[in-house]
Amino acid sequence: MANYFTPGALAIAHTNFSTDKSALLALKAHITSDPQNILTANWSSPSSSDICNWVGVTCGAHHHRVTALNLSFMGLAGVIPPHLGNLSFLVELGLKNNSFHGPLPQELSRLRRLKKINFGNNNFMGTIPSWFGSFAKLESFKLYGNGFSGFIPAAIFNLSALEGINLNRNQLSGSIPREIGNLTMVKGIYLDDNKFEELPNEIGSLGQLEELFVQDNALKGSAFLPVLNISSLIAFSLFGNNMSGSLPDNICDHLWSVQLINLGQNQLDGPIPSKLWQCKELREITLQSNNFRGSIPKSLGNLTYLSKIFFFNNDLEGTIPDEIGDLPQLENLALGINNLNGVIPFKLFNKTTIREISLFFNQLSGGLPANIGLNVPNLEYLGVARNNLVAGLLPNLSNASKLRDLEMSQNSLTGFLPSTLCSLKNLEYLSLSSNNLTIDASTPQAESTLSCLFNLRKLKGLYLLDNPLNTTIPASRGNLSTSLQDIYLSFSNIRGNIPVDIGNLSSLIALSLEHSQLTGVIPTSIQGLQNLQALYLNDNELQGHIPYELCQLNNLDELRLGGNRLSGSIPSCLGTLSVALRSLSLGSNLLTSKIPSSMWELNHILHLNLSSNSLVGPLSEDIGNLRDVVDMDLSNNYFSGNIPGSIGGLQNMINFSLANNYLQGPIPSSFKTLLSLEFLDLSKNNLSGEIPKSLEALLYLKHLNLSFNKLQGEVPTGGPFKNFSADSFVSNGALCGASRLHVPLCKNRTKVKPNWRKAKYIISGVIPVIFLAAAVLILILCKKRNVEVVRETASLHQPTKSISKNLHFQLKNTCHGNIRLFQSKYQEVTNFYTCP
Repeated sequence: MANYFTPGALAIAHTNFSTDKSALLALKAHITSDPQNILTANWSSPSSSDICNWVGVTCGAHHHRVTALNLSFMGLAGVIPPHLGNLSFLVELGLKNNSFHGPLPQELSRLRRLKKINFGNNNFMGTIPSWFGSFAKLESFKLYGNGFSGFIPAAIFNLSALEGINLNRNQLSGSIPREIGNLTMVKGIYLDDNKFEELPNEIGSLGQLEELFVQDNALKGSAFLPVLNISSLIAFSLFGNNMSGSLPDNICDHLWSVQLINLGQNQLDGPIPSKLWQCKELREITLQSNNFRGSIPKSLGNLTYLSKIFFFNNDLEGTIPDEIGDLPQLENLALGINNLNGVIPFKLFNKTTIREISLFFNQLSGGLPANIGLNVPNLEYLGVARNNLVAGLLPNLSNASKLRDLEMSQNSLTGFLPSTLCSLKNLEYLSLSSNNLTIDASTPQAESTLSCLFNLRKLKGLYLLDNPLNTTIPASRGNLSTSLQDIYLSFSNIRGNIPVDIGNLSSLIALSLEHSQLTGVIPTSIQGLQNLQALYLNDNELQGHIPYELCQLNNLDELRLGGNRLSGSIPSCLGTLSVALRSLSLGSNLLTSKIPSSMWELNHILHLNLSSNSLVGPLSEDIGNLRDVVDMDLSNNYFSGNIPGSIGGLQNMINFSLANNYLQGPIPSSFKTLLSLEFLDLSKNNLSGEIPKSLEALLYLKHLNLSFNKLQGEVPTGGPFKNFSADSFVSNGALCGASRLHVPLCKNRTKVKPNWRKAKYIISGVIPVIFLAAAVLILILCKKRNVEVVRETASLHQPTKSISKNLHFQLKNTCHGNIRLFQSKYQEVTNFYTCP
């Protein structure tokens, strides 16, 4: 060192070295979380006194100053201290994939040597500081995955050395500054997942730009037009915006080098440009989820490098050009959800490069090659569901060993389900629903087909519903797949018992065996399906009790057991499924007893069907706890008592039926709060009283059935009642109303409800007269009796005091016997007569 530094220079070098160390220690002091214990252990170890040996720190070879600080992927949390601005030799600063937050200190603007900044995937918020524009040497600027908002400072676009800018996944908005045209060296601009509404015309002058990604923003109108002038572009994606209009036919005039075009998920329309073939280097074209119409240009067959075509979910029509089958590099062809017709070019099934063929939801006809798998060894996805493919056997796919997803449902495939499917060891999803496939149970080899599918180690979804399979669910002949998540065999004439080892399908999420011919009991081993969310066993011939083991399936969202021969009571433990259960159907069985009180604890239930059983007892007031319920059917049982008024609390109810029970009493006026109600059936009960006029408030009510009850009085006429017919009120002997309802007209009643306002004045006039007459009568009687008493006194010579006392007693009894009587009957009358 003595050969290169004077003592003064050595002192300066030491001072600068100490400055860097202090800056790093200040950063460490502002770290609030170091889950991997990296800085805690390494930056304070006595053996690591030289900061150049610290984790994440790089120093210059000559001056031993910190030139790079990279603390990425350490899970650190904390704030950036201003001291970090003292690392004056810093060239690279990388903090990506941590949890730094708070404001960025302005002192960082002193780092004038910086060439690379990466603060990606942290928690910084607020506006982007304009002092980032002071880094004249900056080449790479990355702030992606934070919470920055507001505008991009125009000063950033004055960085003439900048080659890449990544502001993906923030909340930036407004217009992109026109100064972006100053980035003469920029090669990559990444602004995905923000709220930008337009691209400035100046972006078209960026002569070095190779990649432009402004996906999932709010670009509107013809925001794509400036991009079409960038001749240096290799890849651009404006996917997921609000752009509209049509693409110019000369879209490729300036895009000489473009390899990727992605304009998917916008509102673009018009035809697909016929001159796309002029983009000679094109590898991938994505126009999915727009409104493109017309036919697919045959000229696409001239793009010899084209490997991926994503045109699905548009309004394209016509046939699939044969020329597409000539593309030598074709890997992905996605044309689903259009209006394409004609036959599928067989050339597609002779390409060793092909990995994905997606043609579902079209009007394609014809058939498929008998041996698809022979020439497509790399095929991973084949989707031809929902077309008009003619009847034929399921093609042989055994040589397509990489096939992961096979979707051929809703066609007219016939014949036996081939055992060759079991050779597809990488198969994850098999969908052959709604065809005419069957299994010949008389042939052992055919019977084993379903069994071996259950044992495919990678299979997640098995969808064979709506086929005449005519078979049983096989008992395990080996280890059942632990990867199976969905099994749909409904409407397939599945017969026999549910095998006990069904409980070994530990990953199962949905099991659908509805509308078949299953017999026997529900096995208790079903408790092993701890991940099960949907169980559809309805419309079979199952017997026995509902097993309590179902209550152990804590993730169960839908349980359908209706349409069987299940007996006994409803397990009270079903109430323990209140967190997950949203739909419960037990209708059309042989269930008896009362509804357990725990049923009213299913606070989040949306659909409840207990109809057509033999359930008894009154309905609990706790029914009002089911505040989320949308559909409830309790019809065709033996419920008695009154309809609980608490039903008025079920304000999300749309469909409600209590028909054909033994309910009595009035229709609760609380029904008026069920403002979402569309269907209400209270027919065939013993309900009495009047139809509450308050039901006129149910403006969405479309169907009402109150027939076969004992209702009386006038049928309401307002709100939805003006649309109901006589069928809603038939066989209620005491109803009256409009003639169209086939009930008697309401008569004008002579005895109407008392008009208490008028009665008050009548009573106030009559009562004083009655009191006056009574008082006069009492006075006459008293006077007459007094005379007689005097006479008697005179003749007997009794004391005057005794006469007075006797008279007082008589008057007192008279007052209590007459005037008090009037007071008790008419409370408002004032006693004008004062008794002694």
